[in-house]
Amino acid sequence: MSALFAALRISRRDIWRAKARSALIVVMIGLPVLAVTAALTIFATRELTPEEQVPMLLGAADARLVDTGESRPIRQDVLGESWEPYGERRAEPRSQERIQALLGQGARVIPVRSADEEYSTGGRYTPIGVVELDLRDPMTKGMFPLIQGRYPRSADEVVATASRNVPVGATIRYTRRGVTKHVVGRVVEQRTEYGGSLIGLPGSLLPASSGGSGTDDAWLADLPAPLTWAGTLRLNQAGIAAMSSAVLADPPSVGKGPGQALAFHWGGTAWTTSGMVSAVSGIVLAVIEVVLLAGPAFAVGIRRRRRELALLSAQGASARHLKLVVLADGLTLGLVAAVLGPVLGVGAARVIAVVMGIWPAGELGPFEVPVGQIVPVAVLGLVSGVAAAVVPAVQAARTDAVTVLAGRRPTARDRAGRPLAGLVLLTAGTAAMLYGTVSIEAWIYLGGALGLLGLVMVTPWLVRWIGGLAGGLPLPLRLAVRDASRNRGRTAPAVVAVLAAAAAFSTVAVGATSSVATGERHYRTGYPQGTTVIYGDDVPKETWERIRPLVAEVFPRTTPLATYQALDGEGGALDFALERRSCRKCFTLWGPLGTLPVGGPDLLRLLLGRTDRAAEVALAEGKVVIFDPAVVRNGEVRLAVRRLPVGGEKPAVTMPAVGATVQGPALVLGVAPEAAVTRAGYVPGLIGFIVRPEGGRPDPERERRLSEAIRVITPDVTVTTAGSVDSGRIDPTLWVMGALASLVVLGGTLAASGLAAADARPDLDMLSAVGARPRTRRAVAAGQAVFVAGLGVPLGLLVGLLPGFAMASQSVVQRNDYREVGFNGVAYPKLEMVLSVPWPSLVAVGVGLPLLAGLIALAFARTGVTLTRRLG
Repeated sequence: MSALFAALRISRRDIWRAKARSALIVVMIGLPVLAVTAALTIFATRELTPEEQVPMLLGAADARLVDTGESRPIRQDVLGESWEPYGERRAEPRSQERIQALLGQGARVIPVRSADEEYSTGGRYTPIGVVELDLRDPMTKGMFPLIQGRYPRSADEVVATASRNVPVGATIRYTRRGVTKHVVGRVVEQRTEYGGSLIGLPGSLLPASSGGSGTDDAWLADLPAPLTWAGTLRLNQAGIAAMSSAVLADPPSVGKGPGQALAFHWGGTAWTTSGMVSAVSGIVLAVIEVVLLAGPAFAVGIRRRRRELALLSAQGASARHLKLVVLADGLTLGLVAAVLGPVLGVGAARVIAVVMGIWPAGELGPFEVPVGQIVPVAVLGLVSGVAAAVVPAVQAARTDAVTVLAGRRPTARDRAGRPLAGLVLLTAGTAAMLYGTVSIEAWIYLGGALGLLGLVMVTPWLVRWIGGLAGGLPLPLRLAVRDASRNRGRTAPAVVAVLAAAAAFSTVAVGATSSVATGERHYRTGYPQGTTVIYGDDVPKETWERIRPLVAEVFPRTTPLATYQALDGEGGALDFALERRSCRKCFTLWGPLGTLPVGGPDLLRLLLGRTDRAAEVALAEGKVVIFDPAVVRNGEVRLAVRRLPVGGEKPAVTMPAVGATVQGPALVLGVAPEAAVTRAGYVPGLIGFIVRPEGGRPDPERERRLSEAIRVITPDVTVTTAGSVDSGRIDPTLWVMGALASLVVLGGTLAASGLAAADARPDLDMLSAVGARPRTRRAVAAGQAVFVAGLGVPLGLLVGLLPGFAMASQSVVQRNDYREVGFNGVAYPKLEMVLSVPWPSLVAVGVGLPLLAGLIALAFARTGVTLTRRLG
C-alpha cells in the first residue's frame, strides 16, 4: 500500500508539471462521460414517471375515477392505470349520480370524457383527441394551464393544446357534420392520454354516453376525506378504478393476496441474451475507442519521463513499481475525468432543460438526475483511464536504465505473436459478423469488438512495415513516416482510433445505402407498375374538376381513370376489409387505393392486368369482384367497415360477390361497383385519378410537372408513380455520422500529431540547427497528420464494408421473418439483400479527411527552436 501512495504522489507531481498533456487526457476520457451523462439526465427528465403525471391527471382533485366497463370486481394497480380482469365492456356506463352515490355524502364529482374525432380549419379533416372537461372548475387547476386566451364558457367554444397550432379566435369545423366551434384559448399540452386535444365543456363535443367503444369515461372527485386504499378496494368491487393522491402518498404492498395492489410495469425492459451481448459489445467498443485516443498521450508521457523512471529503477524500483507509477497516472486522471464528466454533464443537462423548459413552461418533466445510471458511466470512465495506461505501463516496466541514463533512445521491440493473435481475432470477428447476417445482430456487435481488438494487435506491425517503404518519399514525409514507425506505441493507437471512427461511418453508409437499394428493388406499390396515381382525402368535388384538365394536359394521349371510395353520411372515408384472416407472422400493406376501391370495368382491367368478361359482367350487375375466390361463399362476401382516419368500426356488411383469380399477390382485395356501395347505405366519393401512360414506364418528369401544378390548387392531393423511386436523396443519418466521424478522425489525428511533435521536438530542433527552414518543420508536422489519417481512414472505410453489409443483411433477415402477402393471401417473394456501396462518399472522406488534417497541422505547427544539450 505504501508503494501505491508513493506512486500516487509521483503521479500528482508529474500531472501538475505537464498540465497541457494531462488536460488533454482528461478531456479524451471525460468527454464521452460528459456526453452520456447529459443524455441520460435529459432522457430521465423528459421521461415522465406515472407519479410525475399525477398532477396532469388529477389537478387539484383528491382522486380520479375510471369506469372500466366491468360489471364484476376488479383488481387495480396503485395508480389505477391498469386492472384485471380486462376485456370488452360488460356493464352499462355508470352515471355521474351513481359514482357520487358510491363516494358517499359530501363528495363532488365532475366528468372527464375523451374520444377521437376530426376537425378542419378550412381544408382537409385532421384526426384529434377531444376532451370534455370544465376547466373553470377549481378541481381542474393545474391540468391545462392557459397560454393564451381564456377557457370555454359555452358549448360552441373550445381550447386547443399548443401542438395543434390553431390560433385563438379561429373558427373550426368539428366532425364531418361541420359543427362550428370557436377557439377561445390555447393551453399547455400534457404528455398523457389527453395530449394534443381539443377541450370543451361537458356535453359539447361527444354524444351522450351509450356504452359504445371509443369513448373513455372518468371523473374527478373532491372528497370530504382522503380516498385510502380501503376506499379504493371498495370502488374496485363496483368495477371502478381509482387514482388517489392519498394512496400514492402511502402505497399498499404489491402482490396477489387480499388487499394487495396489482403489479404495475412502467417502462420495463426485458434483457435478453442478445440484448446483453449487444450492450456488452457496445461498451467494449466505447472503452477501446477511449483507450486508443488517450493511450498515445500516456505513451508520450512515458517518453518524457524516461529519465525519471530510469532513476527510480537505478535506485532499486522493480518493474512492478514502475508499472504502478504509470498506472497511478491513469487512475488519477481517470478519477478526475470520472468526477468532472458527470458534474459537467449534469450542468449541461440543466442548461438544456432551462432552454427547453420544465412543464408546464416546456415539454420536460421535473429535473431528474439518474444517479443509478450515471455512477456506472463514471466508473467506466475511471476504468478507461486505467486501461489507457496499461500498455504504457508495460513499456515503462521494460525501461533499460543504462540506455536511458546514457542518453540513448531505447529501441522498440515487437512480439512475434501479436500480429498472429491479431489475425486470429480478426478472423473470429469476421466469422461472427458473417454469422450475424443470418442470425441475431448481437453477433455483429460481438464481431466488431473482436475485430477491433485484432486491429489493435496488428496495426503496430503494419506501421513498422510501412515505415520500411518510406525511402522514396520526400524528406518531410519520410521523416514523419520513420518517426511514426519508430514510435509505434504512440502511432498505432491513434491509427486504430481513426480507423474505428472511419469504419463506423462506412458501416452506417453501406448499411443505409444497401437498405435503400434493397427497398428499391423490392418496392411494393398499391397499383400496377408505371401507373401514376393522383389521390387525396377530403378533397371537394370542385377541386377535382379543376385537377382533371391538368392531368389531361400532362398526359395528353391518356384518359384519366376516376377512382372512388365509400363515404358515410357525414362525408367520412370508409374502408372495406375482410373481417378476419388466419395469417401468422405475416402482414399486408395497402396503398392509396385502399383495400377495396370503387370503380368500373376500366379499373378492374387495370388491377387484374387482363380482361375478364365474366368479372366485368358481374361488376355491371352490381356484384363485388374479389381477387381471393376462397372468401366468397354462396355468392356473397362479408366485409368489415372501418372509418378512416380516426378509426372506429361500423356494422359489417354483406355484399353479392364473385371471385376472380389474380396472378401473384393482389394489390387490392378487389373492385366494388358504385351500386354495391349505395345498397350498403353509403355514398361513392371521388378520391383521385389513375393514369397508365403508353408502355407503362414511369415518367418522373411528368410526375414532377403535374405535382407542381396541383400544388398551386391544393396541398391535399398527392401525385405518385409506381416504380418511380427518388434515389438522389441522401439519408440524414449519413450526414450525422459523417460529421461525428470527421470530428473523431480530426481530433485523434491532430492529438497524435501534437504528441508526435512534442515527442520529436529534440529531433526537429536538431533539424533546424543544421539548416532546415521553418516550412520544413511544418511539412514534417503535416506529414505526421497525413500518415495517421491517411493510413487509418482508408483502412477504416474498407473495414466498415463488412459490418455494413452484415447490418443491412440482418434487417432483411428480420423482415423476412414476417411474410408480406397480397390481399388474396399469396405471399410476395422473400427479400434478397442488395449490397450498395456509396463509393463517391467514401472516396471523398478517404481523401478529404487526411488532406484536411494535414492542412490544419501545417497551419498550426510550431516552428520555434528550443536548443537543448544531448547527453552522450
